[in-house]
Amino acid sequence: MIWKPMCSSRAVTVLVLFGAVLAAGCGEGEKQRYAAPDSLCGVTVSARLLDPLLPPGDSLRTELDDTLPDHGIIDCNVLVDGKVVLIANQTWRDKNHSALSLATLQPEMEPEDLEGSDDFQYSPKGAAKRVDCPRPAKPEEDLFAITRIPGPQKPDLRAVKAFTENYSKAVAASPQCSR
Repeated sequence: MIWKPMCSSRAVTVLVLFGAVLAAGCGEGEKQRYAAPDSLCGVTVSARLLDPLLPPGDSLRTELDDTLPDHGIIDCNVLVDGKVVLIANQTWRDKNHSALSLATLQPEMEPEDLEGSDDFQYSPKGAAKRVDCPRPAKPEEDLFAITRIPGPQKPDLRAVKAFTENYSKAVAASPQCSR
C-alpha cells in the first residue's frame, strides 16, 4: 500500500519536470532571432517601430510585389520563417477615397475595430493613412500607405499607429511622391 503513493508521487514529479522541460523548449521558440530591418523594399522605416509588429521566429526577409507598377500599387511583404506576417503597401486612389474606405477593403481590418479620421484609420491588425505628397507623381490621385498584419501576432494599437505614421512619412519622401 505504501508503494502506490510513492509511485504516484514519483510519477507526478516526473510529469512536472517533463512539463517544465517542454515549457522551457517552447519559450526558446518564442524569441525573435532576427533583427527588424530599417527599410522595407527601399523605403526607410524605424526598426524600433517595426519590431513590435513582428512575431517570434528565426529569420526575416522582405519581398517586393510590384505587380501593377503602372498603377502605382506596391506591396512589400515581410516574411518570418517563410510566412507573410506584415505587408507594407503603397497605393494610389482617386480623390474621393478615404482612409476608412481603404481600410475596410483589407481582409485583416474589421470595421468595428477601426479608429481614426478620414485621413488615418488604424486597428490592431493594420492601418491606412493618406500620404502628404508635396509633389505627387499622380496629382489627380491621393497616395495611401497601408500596413496589414495577416500573421498571428496581435500588436498594440499604439504600435500599429506609430509604425504607420513613420511609414507614411517615408513614403512621402519616396519616388512615389515626386515627379
